[in-house]
Amino acid sequence: MQTETKISKLEKIIDTARKNGANSVEVIQKSKTENPVSFENNKLKSLESNQSSGIAVRLIKNKKIGMSTSTDPEALESIATSAIEASEFGPDATFEFAKEKLDCRDAVNQVSKGLPLEELVDRGTKVIDHLKSFHKDLLVSGGFDVSLGETIYLNSNGVYGKRTKSIYTTSFSIFLVQDEDFLGIYEGNRDLKTFPDEKEIADKIFKKLELSKNLVPVETKKYTVIFTPAAVASIFGEILGVMLNGKVVQQKISPLTDKVGKELFDRKLSFIENPSFGVKASPFDDEGIKTTQKTLIKTGIINGFYFDLSCGSRVMPRHDSTGNGFKGSLAQTPSPGLTSLLIENGKTNYNDLIKNTKEGILIDQVLGAGQSNMLAGEFSVGIDLGFKIKDGKIKGRIKNCMISGNIFDVLKNITEISKEQEWVYGSMYFPYFLIDGMTVAGK
Repeated sequence: MQTETKISKLEKIIDTARKNGANSVEVIQKSKTENPVSFENNKLKSLESNQSSGIAVRLIKNKKIGMSTSTDPEALESIATSAIEASEFGPDATFEFAKEKLDCRDAVNQVSKGLPLEELVDRGTKVIDHLKSFHKDLLVSGGFDVSLGETIYLNSNGVYGKRTKSIYTTSFSIFLVQDEDFLGIYEGNRDLKTFPDEKEIADKIFKKLELSKNLVPVETKKYTVIFTPAAVASIFGEILGVMLNGKVVQQKISPLTDKVGKELFDRKLSFIENPSFGVKASPFDDEGIKTTQKTLIKTGIINGFYFDLSCGSRVMPRHDSTGNGFKGSLAQTPSPGLTSLLIENGKTNYNDLIKNTKEGILIDQVLGAGQSNMLAGEFSVGIDLGFKIKDGKIKGRIKNCMISGNIFDVLKNITEISKEQEWVYGSMYFPYFLIDGMTVAGK
């Protein structure tokens, strides 16, 4: 369906809602096509494409908000009248819909016609064969996926925006059970232009398998701890994202609520949202607000928060949307969400971080990060994949270990940040952290 036809349908929804008494209306249409080439336990699992699409309407009538969704592209009148009816019992409207016009020259990276399915199957099979050469009982899963998503936004103020992007994913995981030892390793990435190199991903997994051959005991005590970019994302990125969320600030449950301008973390730490790069790149949010780069933490100082329209209008003092109103699903109302993130890098090479560590722990994968009391800054995680460092060399894998702490203590004393940064899930560009004096609990 041509864009003009889609816009015409959205305009009809807005007209119908206005004729039924709506003061202002916004409509968003989302569609997505996924094309996976997936393997499970060393065998080809699926080549099936999946498609989904739908329309969501949000309106304001008599200072009340009404919302409705539909997956039927022809249900133009019913979706508008359903939103009108919902407004009778909806929440108070404390904000207005976007008024500033958007630059609609959105770069569109369409998927090339005809995915090379046979080639991708062959490439995935070669990855499996390569990894299985490590051990005959190794189970490999993963594969490739390319998804094409389109979002069209239109409101009664004349604000229109369209964003279209394809996301290429390559990811593989291995599982190996030997007696009572269970080993799981995951590697993958996403890109807007092409599939991340599966050979590079497989080589990373193979290297970790080699390092995992030797199991090393760990006694409970303080160590120098190095967190890989993936671990930085799972623990620190997750907690910081929650604390800086405008919704928890509006609810006054964030410990950072009244801390803008205060230096709470190490001066090496700068935490930045950049909506112009990574797979979460987006010129506008799901409320028709332009996105902007923002430094949320600057050299350890809390610089600001991220808001959608609703939270920004309810927080005291009132705050404009920062262009971070995104829908978790079509049926959900927008809420504060982040696009692509980066943590500024340091000056020391990763290899030197390892080389200069007399006795330490390298943490790559963790379990249970989301189960900690993040609003208190606390974390307590199992080390799913970690390694012992002795005299500047990785000696082997550790198991049955845990690490815990509070980011107000841990991130106040960052010893080193690596020069290298790596993409995590294609949306976080993070370095390695080295932190001295952290207690690791062994068994």
